[in-house]
Amino acid sequence: MSQDTPSPRAEEGQVKAIFLGRLQRLIRLRREYREDLNPLGLRLLDRAIDATYRDCVDFGAAELARPIMAVHQKTVWKRVSDEANGDKRNRRDKDVA
Repeated sequence: MSQDTPSPRAEEGQVKAIFLGRLQRLIRLRREYREDLNPLGLRLLDRAIDATYRDCVDFGAAELARPIMAVHQKTVWKRVSDEANGDKRNRRDKDVA
């Protein structure tokens, strides 16, 4: 084997790094542009995030991808919960008035 060709193990590590980087980038894009995107755009990003996470799992990077997804899911659910609570508060304020 010549020194110019990377070992299969090195290539595997590079592929994992690419998928993990892509996962982090998609999550960052969703966080940064959530106010600018319509529901279809958010759904598209969510599907891309899910597909990239599955790629990470398929290529053996599940242990590294899980914490990234956990933070993302916690952030998304917190925002959804906050929005729902805000809607409840708005309804109560209207009922009182």
